[in-house]
Amino acid sequence: MELSLRPRIRAGDPQAFACLFEDHAHAVYGHAVQLTEDRSTAEDVVSLTFLEAWRLRELLPDAEVSDDAGDGLRAWLFGIATNVLRNTRRSARRHRAALGVAL
Repeated sequence: MELSLRPRIRAGDPQAFACLFEDHAHAVYGHAVQLTEDRSTAEDVVSLTFLEAWRLRELLPDAEVSDDAGDGLRAWLFGIATNVLRNTRRSARRHRAALGVAL
C-alpha cells in the first residue's frame, strides 16, 4: 500500500480505505480461514475486521522502515481479525448459555 494512503485513510477517505481492502482482504481471509477452518465464518470475520478497521482507522500504524510489503499493516489487520473472532465466539457462547443450549 502506498504510504501516502495512510493519512488519507486516517482522515476517513473511503477511496483510500477501498485500496486498503483491495490490498489486504485476501490475506485477512486466509488468516481467518486458518483460525476458523470454515470459509463462511471466515467471510464474516473479514467483513467485521474491515468494519472495525474503519472504526479504528485513526489508530492505523505508521509505516516502519521494514514495512515495504505492508507487514506492519497486515499484522494490525490480523490482530483485529483475531479479536473479532474471539468476540464473535464469546458472544455465541453467551447466547447459547442464555438459551440453555449445551456447549
